[in-house]
Amino acid sequence: MSESITYEQVGEILGLAAARDQRTVGDGDVMAWYDDLNAAAVSYADARGALAAFYVEQANVRSEHRFRITTPDVIRLARQARRERVKNFVYEPADPDEPTDQFQARMRAQLRAIGDGRVPPPQKMPALEGGPAPNVAAHLRGLLREVPDDEDGDGEPKPRVGAMTVTCPREDCKARVGRHCKRPSGKPRTEPHPARIALAQGKAYDPDAERAEMDRRRAASAALLNADRAAS
Repeated sequence: MSESITYEQVGEILGLAAARDQRTVGDGDVMAWYDDLNAAAVSYADARGALAAFYVEQANVRSEHRFRITTPDVIRLARQARRERVKNFVYEPADPDEPTDQFQARMRAQLRAIGDGRVPPPQKMPALEGGPAPNVAAHLRGLLREVPDDEDGDGEPKPRVGAMTVTCPREDCKARVGRHCKRPSGKPRTEPHPARIALAQGKAYDPDAERAEMDRRRAASAALLNADRAAS
């Protein structure tokens, strides 16, 4: 918890607010602000920072829509400032084998010091250093598989062409560019016809060869079905 704010410091904060928005300040105002800011553990430094941030925000508001700062505004902006300070927090251990209770107490103290502004917050996100452990690469070699070369014989990158960039060459489909191939029923297929994929890859389309392949598959399916029936 940050240092409590004193009654005199609350009076100074309200005086600074009055200098900006011309409010009148009485003992009741000071007492209410004192109770609220101490209940929220807002320090004097954070309260002053929140006050300045509030009036910077108000500069972007039309004059008829501006309003005077209240304790909820101060608490919100003070907490926001604390979150920003500790955003890139990296714990600094006393030693690698410190016990759990020491770790927890030390981490809380470091967070409190940065949150209070007594220690400068990290300026950059922490970077990974040192690379992987020596045995990581050896383990990965047993898990990874080789990816086929993505270059043609001349060392130039192979263009990646999708099947839907060409018209399907099948007579019973003829799906236009950008449209899905169709089934004989007229419903769209989830996958392009193999002939369309081949055409997109620059391969020649041979309808006779495709029909022969389809006939072969049908014959194989029929033979398997007949064998199952004979076995039963």
